[in-house]
Amino acid sequence: MESSSSIVIQHFNCSSMGTRFDFLTYNVDEGFFSSAKNFILNELERIENKFSRFNEESEIFRINQFAATENVITDSETLSMLSRCREYYLKTNKLFDITVGKFTSTTSDFDQNEDEQLSPLLNPDNASPTGTDKIILDLKESSVRFSTPMLSIDLGGIGKGYALERISKYCIENRITNALMSFGDSSITTIGTHPHGPYWPIGIQNGYISDEPLHTFKLKNNSLSTSGNTPNNRMKFGNKGHIFNPLTGEFQTDSKTVSVAAASPMDAEVLSTALFIASENDKSEILSRFNVSETIAIAYNQLNEAEIVDLNFNPPLSKND
Repeated sequence: MESSSSIVIQHFNCSSMGTRFDFLTYNVDEGFFSSAKNFILNELERIENKFSRFNEESEIFRINQFAATENVITDSETLSMLSRCREYYLKTNKLFDITVGKFTSTTSDFDQNEDEQLSPLLNPDNASPTGTDKIILDLKESSVRFSTPMLSIDLGGIGKGYALERISKYCIENRITNALMSFGDSSITTIGTHPHGPYWPIGIQNGYISDEPLHTFKLKNNSLSTSGNTPNNRMKFGNKGHIFNPLTGEFQTDSKTVSVAAASPMDAEVLSTALFIASENDKSEILSRFNVSETIAIAYNQLNEAEIVDLNFNPPLSKND
């Protein structure tokens, strides 16, 4: 084992995709670390500029603007991303849906009563105006078209996972053998091991009681994503929360989080949201389609006490299992 004196920690952070991004590695040649930092910063900026639906210069903004009335020619990276999102839509029983952006942004402007449901607004004739299957991809012509005018692509639920996948691939190809990269502690990817142990320990805290650890994930060459309604999210989005069920037209208001450890950062990010929404019957079916190492849900009662459930095996866990 390396002595502490021989370990040189290298770290930087920046603001990206609406949160803080951190990158940490150790014992990398300083010249190459500088090059890697430049690549990562440029790649984060490139991905955000390309896939943000709010950026008027982005590819997604352009597709949202024209695809309801014409075939929009795009590039192979965008087609691949949309194709993967369509696969996720089917593998999650339609719970991961990138086409509800127009409705979530519209309905967020309303002062909703906590008991008021949005489904009559979204589905006035009991027919869904959204669905990733309504994005028509022509791989031969490199084009995108919407089969209904109500679609609006929003990659916010998968963009961080894609960025982590790209950065992790770069690190592995360039022989960075140990690293941790994180978006705001909610989307994390690891390579190799911690400088002082055989894995990267990532703790999940009680979202309502400070300094109360609930569970520790032991990550090595895999990723972790956490989605849910926490005090910080309620301050930002209000009591209705920010996780939207595309099948019911309702925001999920449950006081809980779902954390997923998986080989792929995109899988983890998709699943942490889909499993938050999924019915008990859907959860096991969805999980069977993915390479997942660990999945836990944490539900809070009115006293802010936490119950931890292992979604892979269902029985409650004790704290820090």
